[in-house]
Amino acid sequence: MRWELRLLAAGVLSTFSFTCALAQQATGSFDRTVTVAEPVALDVTTGSGSITITRGAGGQVVVHGSIRVHTGSGRSAAEAEALARSLEMDPPIEVVGSTVRVGHLEEEDRRNVSITYDISVPAATSVVSRTGSGDQSVSELSGSVDARTGSGEIILAGIEGAVEVSTGSGDINAERIAGAFNGSTGSGSITLAQTASGAVAVATGSGNVSVTGVQGAARARTGSGRIAIDGVPGGPWDVETGSGSVHLRVPADAAFSLDVRTSSGSVETSHAVTMAGTIARGTLRGDVRGGGSLVHVRTGSGSIRVE
Repeated sequence: MRWELRLLAAGVLSTFSFTCALAQQATGSFDRTVTVAEPVALDVTTGSGSITITRGAGGQVVVHGSIRVHTGSGRSAAEAEALARSLEMDPPIEVVGSTVRVGHLEEEDRRNVSITYDISVPAATSVVSRTGSGDQSVSELSGSVDARTGSGEIILAGIEGAVEVSTGSGDINAERIAGAFNGSTGSGSITLAQTASGAVAVATGSGNVSVTGVQGAARARTGSGRIAIDGVPGGPWDVETGSGSVHLRVPADAAFSLDVRTSSGSVETSHAVTMAGTIARGTLRGDVRGGGSLVHVRTGSGSIRVE
């Protein structure tokens, strides 16, 4: 029994030591301000870490970076410490004309390195941002935004340009978006509030979708979840969920055409519809106020309401 206890204790200590070795890391930080002509093009990337981009003073980009360099994969603690100090002294920031590139490291330096960025930019800035794993937040800019993360939440607010965002796993929350919007997540909810016309395309493998303020074409997909859209069909609406309800809100004076069907659930509308084609359970086709852009809705299991 004693030998068993000793072996167990030795195993626990060995596991603890191994875990501690894996957890060893060197940390650091840097702050840099660069002067740049507007409009600015910001290109920022990090293998692992969050990215926050906010509106700041005109004519300059201010970058704060928080560094973590992990040991392992052939990198010793001394080498990790040396790399962290090197990144502090010479951060990965390049300026070419009005383009600012942040975080573009050499292949060897990217290994086991995590840098979280907090960046302020002029209002007239377009953004391309990438992180392998981490949240992203971009706010109050007049330029376009192209943000992608392998895993993490994406938050946008006050963007006037076109938006394209994606995450492998995580929610997407966007408010006060004054342009076209294309967003997708493998697993997570999508919430969008538009303030100006622009085509909308949103898709999630599993999660709810909520879109308000639509004034043009819209396409919404979810494998499993509810879909709610509020706006004017200024172009075709194509809405589909594998399992979940669909709720559309359209102004009382809007003219559009309907083609909706649910395999299992009810169909309701508060609009007067001039019917077309064969009447069948769970199906509604026809024109509202003479017809217009087609509103096409499908759900495998769930109710559909158009009001």
